[in-house]
Amino acid sequence: MRKRVSESSIKCIEVIVLLMVLLVPLNGRAQSSGDTGSGTNVTQFMRGVEMSGNWFISFRDGYEQIQADDENIPDEYIHSSEFILKRSYFTLKKKLNDTYSVRYTQDLTVDREGGDAGNVETRLKYLYVKAQPEINSEIITGFWTEVGMVHRPWLDYEQKINSYRVQDNMAIERARLFNSADFGVVIGGNIGPAMDREFLSKVNASMPGKYFTYVIGIYNGGGYSGAETNTNKVIAGRISVRPLAESVPEIQLSTYVNFGKGNSAASPDFNQWLGFIAYTGKHLTFTSQVHSGVGDFRAQYVDINDPSKALKNSGYSFFSEYKIPKTQFAVWGRYDHFELENKADDTLRWIGGLSYRINTNLRIVANTEHTYINDDIEDVYEINLEISF
Repeated sequence: MRKRVSESSIKCIEVIVLLMVLLVPLNGRAQSSGDTGSGTNVTQFMRGVEMSGNWFISFRDGYEQIQADDENIPDEYIHSSEFILKRSYFTLKKKLNDTYSVRYTQDLTVDREGGDAGNVETRLKYLYVKAQPEINSEIITGFWTEVGMVHRPWLDYEQKINSYRVQDNMAIERARLFNSADFGVVIGGNIGPAMDREFLSKVNASMPGKYFTYVIGIYNGGGYSGAETNTNKVIAGRISVRPLAESVPEIQLSTYVNFGKGNSAASPDFNQWLGFIAYTGKHLTFTSQVHSGVGDFRAQYVDINDPSKALKNSGYSFFSEYKIPKTQFAVWGRYDHFELENKADDTLRWIGGLSYRINTNLRIVANTEHTYINDDIEDVYEINLEISF
């Protein structure tokens, strides 16, 4: 069970203070003779700190939401009808100089387990140093690297196309195959020029390269919410291309792979492949993906009699959104399918809804979800308020 908020908050404060102490010398110039106090250093460091947040507040009627990073799956789903805090992300970013920057993201949620159920819990989502060195090349552009608790190559990309994380996780995470961040090192960039800035700002910024974007990293494998339980590492990577960049830049093709072991002492295989096609227009967005592999990052999809043997799994998902022109409304829908080798978990899921954007910071999303797990049917009805700043 995760630590309660009081203990975790103290740890987070300690981390922030430590970052300030360590990184102020990297960012500051020599003080003038009149600036001798440590308070001046801290004040200078805090200048230019970017603060942002993303909150998901919902009224939910249906079975209780099970997060991909929850350690335990209940034997049977429980019906609930309540106002809930799904997630609350709080981020601090600081540019140290022209090359280096840091990021700290806190993840707040409500504990749903044990005697302290109902308490707000906090943990780290991202904590890394990022380098973006200037490379004088027309071929290698937009190069960057992160070290620490960093992005994995897939979900951050998909969530820039499917913006309805407020409803729930993306399909691959709902299938509990892997999550969005982990301890490790990741690099990324483009091959060839960057995409037109106007397109990235007004249409979609998921793929910054005009023709070819890549991201590859090496990770512990247990995700940002799991402790490392073996000595294996997971290698993960994504390649995205625009095959018709000059004529139809809205079309993107991507593939994702990871190779490694599940996060348990038994170290079962955890190998996945994912193929993805997306159309990211100004009003219409459509995606289609398929995945296949063995195992998962938590080492839960294993033979019940042999935890070192990972089970085969596969699935596919479709998503579409249409932003109604000259209005703030959009309609959207998604269909997921996932199954395991032994057919113990054959899941079909329909999701759909209507959204209304109040302004750039506030959006209301009304949706319904119908999930079929073998012979069981689970229904959910929600009204979500997404707050972004």
